[in-house]
Amino acid sequence: MKMLTVVKFGGSLTKNSKAQSKFLKELAGLARRQNIILVHGGGPEINLLLEKFEIKSKFINGLRFTDSETLTCVETALSGKVNRTLVSGLLKHGAPAVGFSAKDAKTVIAKQIKSLGFAGAPVKVNKKLIETLIKAGFLPVIASVAASADGSPLNVNADTLATAIAVAFKADKLIFLTDVAGVFDKNKKTIASIKLKDIPALIKDETITGGMIPKIKGCADAVKKGVKEVWIADGAAGIKSVKGTAIRAKNAAKRLGS
Repeated sequence: MKMLTVVKFGGSLTKNSKAQSKFLKELAGLARRQNIILVHGGGPEINLLLEKFEIKSKFINGLRFTDSETLTCVETALSGKVNRTLVSGLLKHGAPAVGFSAKDAKTVIAKQIKSLGFAGAPVKVNKKLIETLIKAGFLPVIASVAASADGSPLNVNADTLATAIAVAFKADKLIFLTDVAGVFDKNKKTIASIKLKDIPALIKDETITGGMIPKIKGCADAVKKGVKEVWIADGAAGIKSVKGTAIRAKNAAKRLGS
């Protein structure tokens, strides 16, 4: 059975056309050798659309507050633009990509976070649609909009969505492509690998700070729940040779070149 990798792409990388082109070409090549699930966000595109319609962005503890107007913009930006762009790029390079949002077929059901409006956190992953596509040789490209229990759309953080899907499939790898080259030590050099047991100490001595804290905790949680290895990687460096920081299960073998 082919190894399975879940890749999260988004954020500032969607604005970097050179990095995006390199990523899509390399991902298409990688998809010939292993099964890939691509999950994406698209904050910059959402912001541009909100600005166009003169809708003010509001954030609570770093998370976007999503009212009904904002939700419409989120779906339009993610499903209407970012997803189409990524699918087109993969098709151009020979990968049989199929784009949809996690709302479709209730692939991911989320619970509404009422303090954030129409935003939610994943509570259930229905694997059937993704499994059907993978078994038929397709590459799923999934936008980070999930469904409530009654099928209504909810805005979901793309990192959280990618983690939920990777955990549901017990993925071999979960790769978060970011605009930084992983976790840095006190000398601003990338830490190649972090053990689960060392994470609390790295947070305590402020090696890991700010927005990297919830990201690294999310990585650790994914590993504890069955994902073999998780990467926080430099998106500009591409996906062919992942460069960044790895958090691995205790007995996971290194499979970088797989």
